[in-house]
Amino acid sequence: MGNITENKLNTVITTSDLSAINDAISSISSKLPAGSLTDDQRATLKSINVSNKIFVEDVITETTVNGSEIIPSFVQTANIQTDITLFDQLDTIESGINTLLQKISDLKRIAGDEAYTGALVCYRLFEGANTAGINSAKQSYEKLRARFDAQGNTGRPLDQI
Repeated sequence: MGNITENKLNTVITTSDLSAINDAISSISSKLPAGSLTDDQRATLKSINVSNKIFVEDVITETTVNGSEIIPSFVQTANIQTDITLFDQLDTIESGINTLLQKISDLKRIAGDEAYTGALVCYRLFEGANTAGINSAKQSYEKLRARFDAQGNTGRPLDQI
């Protein structure tokens, strides 16, 4: 933030809007099929890229056209179609949620930057007042300074405003 008086996000989410957002998240989650993976499964299950998706679609076509004589009845080829349809649906949902998640991350970054930059300005004002010998600043300055001392930041310049 170049201008400390600029505040791009001088707002909060109302309680009713926050409740509505959380309800919408719960609603979306409840409409999805049950299922989750362990870390090991996330690392080992096959994934679909463009080539693999085309392959799956080609297999569906070939099993429809020529599969009755070749594919045994215990292989449920209809499940392949159901799974790729679900994959496509989830891919669309994921795209929208990723866009939303990026917006949320951006807003958090802006709000965090503005909060931290403003706090640094106030800290430096307390520091300057303490250095100037203003008694009422000493307690606040020492309390706030602990944040930087605790990280071994002595002697290193503070973050730039």
